[in-house]
Amino acid sequence: MPEEFLFTKALWAAVLIGVLLPIVGRHLVLGRAVLLGLAIPQIAMAGIAFVFLGASRHWPWAESLHEESGKALVGSLLFGLPGLFLIATPWKRRTRISEAWLAVVYLTSVSATNLMLATDAVGETYLGDLFHGRLLFIGDGELKMLGITLAAGFIFLFAFRRRLLLTLTDPDYASVAGLAVGGWTVAATLVNGMVIGITVATAGPLVAFGFLVLPVLTAAAFAKSLRGNLWLSMLAGLVISLAGFWLSYHYDFPLGDSVVATGCVVLLLSRAVSLIPVFKLRKAIINSW
Repeated sequence: MPEEFLFTKALWAAVLIGVLLPIVGRHLVLGRAVLLGLAIPQIAMAGIAFVFLGASRHWPWAESLHEESGKALVGSLLFGLPGLFLIATPWKRRTRISEAWLAVVYLTSVSATNLMLATDAVGETYLGDLFHGRLLFIGDGELKMLGITLAAGFIFLFAFRRRLLLTLTDPDYASVAGLAVGGWTVAATLVNGMVIGITVATAGPLVAFGFLVLPVLTAAAFAKSLRGNLWLSMLAGLVISLAGFWLSYHYDFPLGDSVVATGCVVLLLSRAVSLIPVFKLRKAIINSW
């Protein structure tokens, strides 16, 4: 396969994730559940490790998945969706799981992943590549699935963004306003779980968590209105993905690590620039959108 074509697919994958995934991240940041975005990708990684473990132990259902990418997809959704539902279920009762317990979930997932990979060299190698961002190895089928999932998730979350944000940030008021809080919470959980799960399976947990959080926080330095935050988050994600890809290509760095490191630098620069007086005036203009 020509090198340029391989890099083209990797670039498209990075751009799709950078532009479309931040709308899911907005729900986590505005709902003050950022650690949920850290825990869920790691739970998905534990699911991938579980499927690879099953294949190494000759479990029939796991061995039937011949492609490594198929194992990653099944494992990510196998643990990721139920894990997100179990964690998000307390929101339906209008209580939130504490950050301490989310940290426990994260640590449990990490340790379980490492233990399941201890006797599986194939799985350990694949998940090692996935952790650093496996975008350079993405295939045609994976790219199509990633694009369809991100686009469908974006359309749903954008179309119902006001209802979903109200439900997640102020469920009491949403209930008084006549919204079915439980139903919208489950719908958001299902869509977010599918989007995060497939992103983790194709790009890895580092890239997924990076684009869930960094573009949204970058946009927050300039825009406080929900509309401005949405569009600037997407723009920040695009800039981060393109700059990170350029850095990886020219200096032969791992693509996933380059993209996330670029996102961290962009976030720090945006915070510094937002403190300059002339940009405070521009920030006020952006907030009037």
